[in-house]
Amino acid sequence: MKITLFYPPRPGGGGTNLVPPIGFLYLGAVLEKANHQVVLLDFTQMEKTGDALIADVLASDPDILMLSAFTSDVFILKPIVTELKKILPNTKLWMGGPHASCVREKTFLDFPELDAVFIGEAEQSVLEALEFPEIPPDGVIYSGNRFRTTNPRQIADLSSLPIPAWHLAPPEKYRGLPNGVVLKKLPYAPILTTRGCPYLCTFCAGFRVTGRKIRHRPLDQVWQEIELLVNEFGVAEIHIEDDNFTFDKDYAKEFCEIAIKKDLPVLFSTPNGIRLDALDHQLLSLMKKAGWYVIHCGIESGSDKILKRIKKATTTSKIKNSIDQIHSHGLPVAAYFILGLPGETRQDIEKTLKFARTSGVEWAQFACFLPIPGSPDGDGFLKDNDMVASGWQAFHNTECPAPPASLTAEDLKKLQRKAFMQFYLRPGPMFRTVSLLMHKDTFLRIVKRGFAYLFSSNSS
Repeated sequence: MKITLFYPPRPGGGGTNLVPPIGFLYLGAVLEKANHQVVLLDFTQMEKTGDALIADVLASDPDILMLSAFTSDVFILKPIVTELKKILPNTKLWMGGPHASCVREKTFLDFPELDAVFIGEAEQSVLEALEFPEIPPDGVIYSGNRFRTTNPRQIADLSSLPIPAWHLAPPEKYRGLPNGVVLKKLPYAPILTTRGCPYLCTFCAGFRVTGRKIRHRPLDQVWQEIELLVNEFGVAEIHIEDDNFTFDKDYAKEFCEIAIKKDLPVLFSTPNGIRLDALDHQLLSLMKKAGWYVIHCGIESGSDKILKRIKKATTTSKIKNSIDQIHSHGLPVAAYFILGLPGETRQDIEKTLKFARTSGVEWAQFACFLPIPGSPDGDGFLKDNDMVASGWQAFHNTECPAPPASLTAEDLKKLQRKAFMQFYLRPGPMFRTVSLLMHKDTFLRIVKRGFAYLFSSNSS
């Protein structure tokens, strides 16, 4: 069967994370192993819209068109799906990924043209839906049975999955900004070593896709993939995109020990962030020797009151101690903060801005709170605010669609600008940023993203 994997365009690129679609690469590998013909159309890279985009989909002549989308993709994707259904009336349209997993049957409100929605990790359920089209597998909702009760799928044994189909998305094509922005060498490639997150952060819905239970890939399989990326695709930097790479310290330490022994010409980074309370001196020492040059972490807030409310299970004092611990190993810190979390006041946000400047972190990212569907905080906002009616138009990480009750969206955007200005218009951060990020094809994207965050954009 001919299957086209469709990753939606993100016109403008101001705030875009241009990362190979690792979920589709796993799915593509599973489908090819089952002898299906697979084409990946990643329109974040192809810079095509309108007739040119439609022509590429038509040229792939799919029996099934499989789409993946974040909630921030919905607005741009809605008219595309409507047009595709008109010109491909006999092609099945299936959707999975974060948005579908988070809103489940409500995906059909955004995309009534869909034939099926896949929730959770879709590798097994897609194969089952292809093999037994008359029997709905667990984790699949068909359009004719939109309110079917089903559970999201998670792959119990990650060793059962093949290595991602990297030939579908050669890393050298991805010359833009990764999730964490901080980048030292090109080309880079994201990998996963684990799936799942047991933490209860109220702003996050990652568990809707990968579940609460952490599962590990066998390290020999992980290193087979890394060696493929380095030796066949020339990858110089590996980004481990796990939610919790360091949760199992023994696993993380063994990974680093293998990296030290193999001594490949590659750097490592964890741009999705790691838990600061999941570090110790031995692990940090091994990470430094293995090739880590920066530690990313999600701090979220500089207010202990807000950290408690969002169930971060830490305090600013503990965070500062962990930052000092990281620095003692000669590693800089890149931190993520969220402004405008539910219940925040201007005073709470000012504490975050001050903490960012005084904690010693070398880089900081300040995002406005997004009401991610499927998260406790997101669902709390969406219960009283209908973003489906507007096609999720304001749901972008450069916008402020859900300011806390004490602030307006304009107030929050001003505080975000203030955060960036106060943090980066200092000699140390300016020098570090310029020296680390001066790469071909990257500097202009940094400037564009900066303007998108500071002055708003409909890019994500």
